[in-house]
Amino acid sequence: MSSLRNFSQETLNGGNTAYAQRVHELHEDYGFDFVALGLAAFHGSPLHWIYSAGASGERYKRISLAPGHGIGGIVLKAGKPMLFTDIDRELDPREYSSYPIVFAEDLRSFLALPVQRHTRVVGVLLCAFRSTDPGHQQLYDRLCAELEGGLCDLGVITSDAFDFEEVAQASEEAAKEQYLGKSVVSKLIAAQEEERIRISRTLHDGIAQELLGVRFLLQRIILCQQGVGVCTESPADNAAQAQMVLDTVLDELHNISVELRPSTLDHFGLVSALRSQALVYRESYGVQVDFEVPEEMERMEPAYETQIYRIIQEALLNSCKYSGADRALVQINDAGSWIEARVVDHGEGFNVDAPVIRGSGCGLQGMRERAKIIGATLTFSSGESGTVVSLVAPTGRNAKKEEDAR
Repeated sequence: MSSLRNFSQETLNGGNTAYAQRVHELHEDYGFDFVALGLAAFHGSPLHWIYSAGASGERYKRISLAPGHGIGGIVLKAGKPMLFTDIDRELDPREYSSYPIVFAEDLRSFLALPVQRHTRVVGVLLCAFRSTDPGHQQLYDRLCAELEGGLCDLGVITSDAFDFEEVAQASEEAAKEQYLGKSVVSKLIAAQEEERIRISRTLHDGIAQELLGVRFLLQRIILCQQGVGVCTESPADNAAQAQMVLDTVLDELHNISVELRPSTLDHFGLVSALRSQALVYRESYGVQVDFEVPEEMERMEPAYETQIYRIIQEALLNSCKYSGADRALVQINDAGSWIEARVVDHGEGFNVDAPVIRGSGCGLQGMRERAKIIGATLTFSSGESGTVVSLVAPTGRNAKKEEDAR
C-alpha cells in the first residue's frame, strides 16, 4: 500500500518546507497575486490546494477536487496546462461555477500546470492574478521556461495547453440577450437539459474513464499471475490501487445521487438532507455551512418537503457559488403547520430587482416557481452586508392529518 502513495503524510499536511519556499518565491519573483500547489495523495484521489502564497483567506484549503472537476481536477486528469489571460473574455460566464478556486480567490487570469513524479501527474501548480493585463502572457511564458527544469523534485508539464480560444462561447452580453428572450418555462426546460448534459458528461468522461482504469488494473493482475509480461507492481499493489479508484467512483456517484434526489430526504427528512448537501458544497466550494435548526422535526407532507428542500438547496448553492463568503447559515423554525427558513451569508450581495445572470440564469425564478406551487412566501434581501433568503411555507401536515382522520 505504501508504494502507491506519492507523498508522505507530512507533505500532504503542508510540512514540506522546500515546496512551501518555492511557492513563496514564485509569488514574490513574478508578482502573482496568488500561487498554490495542489497535490493528490495517490492516483484517482481528490486534489487539495496545500501550499499557497497570497491567499485571501482559508476557504481554498477546504476545496476538494475529484479528477476531472475544477481547475485542479481537470489539469490533474488531463495532464495538460490550462491558461486564461482574461476569464471574462475567454470563458462563458455560465461556466464560472465549475471552477471553485476562481470564486474562492476572485481570480481573473491564471496558468495551471500539471506536476509529475516518475511520469505520473500527481498535482497542479496554479499561478494567478486577480486582474487582467496584456503583460501577463509574457510572465506566463517566462514562468514556463523557468519551470522546464522542474519544481523542487517534481517535473512540470509546460506544453500542449488546452486551447480555449477555439471553443470560447458567446460574450456575456449575448448570453443576456438570449436569456431575456426566453419564457420562464423554456428557461426551466433549458436548465433541466443543461443539468442532464452535465450529468451525462460526468458519467462518461469521469466515472466511465475511472472504471476503465480499474478494468486495466484487474487485467494487469491476471497477466502477472499468468506470468505474462513484466510486472512492475505486485498484484496486491494493483488491487489496492483499484480499490482506491473504486472508492473515488463511489464518492462521485454519491454526489450525483444527492444532487438528483437525496435518499436522506426520503428516509430522514429535511434537516438531514440539507446537512448532507452542505458537506458536498463544502468540498466543492470551500464554504462552511452552519445550522440553527430544531433537534427534531416532524416529517412534512412529501410534496411540500421536496419543494422546501429544493428552494433552500438552491439558495445555499447560490451563496456558496457567488457570494464569496467563507461561511453560510441555514436557520429553520418549525411552527407545526408552517415552517420558516432562512439562508444567510455575509458576502457580496446582488441587485434583487435586476440580478446579474449567472449559471443557467433561472435559479431565482425557479425558487419563486417552487414557492408559488406550495403557496409559500419567498423574499430576497441583499446588499453590502450580505444576502438573506427567507421562506415561509406550509408543511402540509394539517391536511395530511385531516385526510388520515377520514
